[in-house]
Amino acid sequence: MSPLIRIAARAIDALAIATFVGMFLCVFVQVVMRYGLDRPLVWSDELARYLFVWCAFLGWIIAARRHSHLSISVVSDRMGPRGQAVFAVVGAVAAILFAGILFWYGLQITRRNLDIDTVALFFTFGAVYAIVPLAAIAVGLHAIGDLVAALRRFSATGGAP
Repeated sequence: MSPLIRIAARAIDALAIATFVGMFLCVFVQVVMRYGLDRPLVWSDELARYLFVWCAFLGWIIAARRHSHLSISVVSDRMGPRGQAVFAVVGAVAAILFAGILFWYGLQITRRNLDIDTVALFFTFGAVYAIVPLAAIAVGLHAIGDLVAALRRFSATGGAP
């Protein structure tokens, strides 16, 4: 793994941890303020919700990088190396197509919300939705790497590239 990719991976991991911790703290402080001190915060629910969205998409990037998404491998486990390579190629192509669609629509929703302010916070909804095309790019790049690896496996099994 190149140093640039390693730095990007660590940055994504750190951002995912930060968004999760921030979300947890927002909810915790809100519970303490509301039920313990009878002084609820106006902004904490909204911020926790937006941090959750970012955390979920960052988790998607991490899962794509680590190949840790759930999968049902009953059929592919019963196939030989060539069949498994074909399944890997099809899966990678599907992931690339999905990332492309999500990137396109993510750009549209981000652009449409750049000038709409959040209810209680100091930024626009565009900042909330910006994670969608960013995550799509990252997952698409991982899927392209998976496709290259799957095509190499397919070629190694005697298939034409």
